[in-house]
Amino acid sequence: MQDEPTETPIEPDSDENEPEAYGDEDGYTSAEFHNVIQKQIAAAALDTLVASKMDWATIEPFLRAARNISRGDFQRTGRIQVHGVAADGEAWSEAEEAYLSLSVADQDDGSEWLSETWWLSDLVVAGGDPGQVREAVGAIEKSLARLKAWLDEHGGPAGEGAGAGAESTAPDEAD
Repeated sequence: MQDEPTETPIEPDSDENEPEAYGDEDGYTSAEFHNVIQKQIAAAALDTLVASKMDWATIEPFLRAARNISRGDFQRTGRIQVHGVAADGEAWSEAEEAYLSLSVADQDDGSEWLSETWWLSDLVVAGGDPGQVREAVGAIEKSLARLKAWLDEHGGPAGEGAGAGAESTAPDEAD
C-alpha cells in the first residue's frame, strides 16, 4: 500500500499556476521561466528521492556524472571577464564602475545556461570587513598601475577613457 501524499497538489485554478505568481504583472521572461521549471524539476526529483529512499550507491554515479558535465562546460566554454562598458539600448557606453561577468554555455550546443554579473565594489565589500576592503583596494590600485603600464606599451596613453575601443570590449563581443 502506498502512502498518501503529504502535500496538496496545486489546483488548476490556483494563482500559483499564473505567470504573475513568478514574475511581474506582465508575466515572466524566458529566463525566469527556465529558473521556475528548473526549481520545480529539482524539487520533484528531491521529493522522489526522499520518497523512494534510494541507496547512496544508486544516486552517487548520477551526481558524479552531473559534476563532470558541469565541470566540462565550465572548462571548455566558461568565461570570466571584467568590463567597463554596459549596454545602453543598441549601443555601448561607459559603465557606472567595473563589473565582473561569468558566462557558461553548453559544450554540445553552445546555448548559454549561466550568465551572472557583479559590481566589483559589491564583491569587495561583501564580507563586511573594513580590513579586507582596505587590502582589496591596495591590490586593485596595484592592478590599475599594471594595466596603465600595459596600455602605455600596447595601446596608447592610459587616460584615453572607456570611449576609445569600447566596442572591442563589449561583454558579448570579447573573446
